[in-house]
Amino acid sequence: MPKNTENELGRLILKLANTIIKNRNRHLEALDLTSGQADSLQFFLTHDQATATELKEYLGITHQTARGIIQRMITKGLLELHRSDADARCQIVEVTPAGQEMGLRMIANRERTGGLLLQGMDAMERKNFIRLLTKALANVSDDR
Repeated sequence: MPKNTENELGRLILKLANTIIKNRNRHLEALDLTSGQADSLQFFLTHDQATATELKEYLGITHQTARGIIQRMITKGLLELHRSDADARCQIVEVTPAGQEMGLRMIANRERTGGLLLQGMDAMERKNFIRLLTKALANVSDDR
């Protein structure tokens, strides 16, 4: 592969990633969510009986930041807190029906983006695209 192609490849992938992020942020804004709130909601949708401490560890943020995100999402009606039956000092975060619905809307947005990424590709091209993206990610994941 010519060096110029290798140079431009990184730029093209970065442009694609930035476009996806920009579109995600626009979709989330329409849902009245920040990216941190969306990531938190996704975490709680997939981690039953989770706590703020577990969110903090998952996102790599401070406990105070995790509690702030949770509180803002409680205000929006997406989450609720309940005392743990096993340990009354611990509060369990539960997704409300409104939060479940928001999760479905987020899935629809992700599926739309995925569909746009694969648009115009036949089944073999889609399979190869995903395989090659996965391989490329693995190739650069440990570059020091």
